[in-house]
Order: sequence, then structure tokens, then C-alpha cells
Amino acid sequence: MESCANHPDKKALSVCHSCGRWYCESCLDEGKEYYYCKNPDCQMLMKKEASEVVLPPRVDCPNCSSELQLSEEERKSRQFHCPDCEAFLDYSVDPPRILESKRYTKVFSTRNVGDIALLKSLLDDSEIDYYVAGEYFLATYPMVEPARFYVLDDQITRAQEVLKEFNASVRGTDTERNIPE
Repeated sequence: MESCANHPDKKALSVCHSCGRWYCESCLDEGKEYYYCKNPDCQMLMKKEASEVVLPPRVDCPNCSSELQLSEEERKSRQFHCPDCEAFLDYSVDPPRILESKRYTKVFSTRNVGDIALLKSLLDDSEIDYYVAGEYFLATYPMVEPARFYVLDDQITRAQEVLKEFNASVRGTDTERNIPE
């Protein structure tokens, strides 16, 4: 039976997947598939392993228990926003945690899919932190509820400049701008 590399008087639980040395339970962290020791290089490999796991298409918000439909990008990044409770979630750790709360303000709404794509492109290019609520609901019930764009409060001025030149499609009904002048 192997003994711990850090505590020779203790029986080793497992080998570190990264460095290959044997460690006791208190010296190991459990990754998604393997154990890793506390060495910073080994910890980095454990985090990389965790980030490579893609989330399922639907998860429950740990804050409000709402079922969330995730985009491919959200599934890969493992960090996203819950539109029901306004929480920012980090699923790169187990259990998932709620990140520092950020304040967002509704700046625009539209029922036109083309407008949504253009707005997302403009905001992405300007590196403005935003989210869209109701975007996927629009595909099911197009005339019931518009897609609503929310921008981080600290970036309202930049969003105002970007959206100043944006002309909503004539075909889109009920476009609404909420950016304070």
C-alpha cells in the first residue's frame, strides 16, 4: 500500500492524474474524472478538464430553480445569466455558484428576428455586456412577446452611441427604445 507523498505516515487514497504521485484524501481534489493534488500546475489541469465538459442543453438555476435553455456558447462557457431571477451563474465549478450580481437595464425590444441578429452583432462588436430575454420565445409565439435587450448599467452610454444609428426594421412591430438620453 502506497503512502502519501506529503504525509508519509498516512495511507494514500489515489494517484494525482497530473503528476503521478500518491496522496492521501486531504491532499487531493476530485476532478470530473480524476483526482488532482494541490500543486498549482495540477490544479490548472483539473480546471482545464472541468472546462472541457459541455453542459446539457437545459439546466436548473441554483438560485430560483427555473429551467434554463442554454445556447451552444453558454454551454461551452459555463457562465450565463438567468433571466428569471437576474442571477449570473458559474457552472464551471461544482456545485454551481451565483456570481456577483450585476445591474442591467432594458434598452430595446423588438419582434423582428433580423433586428435581433443585427443588434447582437452591433453589441458584440462594441464589446458591450448584454443579454436578450425572450429571444427563443419569439420563434414559438412571434406576436405575443418581443425579445428584450438588456445592457450592463455601466455601459449604457456606449450602448446609446452604438444604437443611435440603428434603424429598426419596418417589418418589426412594437420596437421600443429605453435608453436614457
